[in-house]
Amino acid sequence: MTTPLTALERDLLSCVERLVTACEVSAKELSGLEARSTTGMQSQMDGLAACVSVLIQSQVVSVAALHGLLSEGSNYGRLRTQLETSLKLVKAAEERLKQS
Repeated sequence: MTTPLTALERDLLSCVERLVTACEVSAKELSGLEARSTTGMQSQMDGLAACVSVLIQSQVVSVAALHGLLSEGSNYGRLRTQLETSLKLVKAAEERLKQS
């Protein structure tokens, strides 16, 4: 046989139920915030990785152009093209960085 709850016990039970509900809602909100933050940080990291990749490509093209400049009989038109390609890659990296 169960004894009926007193008014104080009912009030306490009600408070505990509200507290549990608030904790559950907070946990869901925090989980959502974490997911959004993680997604945002991953997007930024992906953007930075893409930027670094393009900058490395630019560096490779620039080094090839400078190597050609220092070798005998270099073709200045080709060097100019390589340096322009390098500059385009740097600008592409800059755009990717701005987008991330």
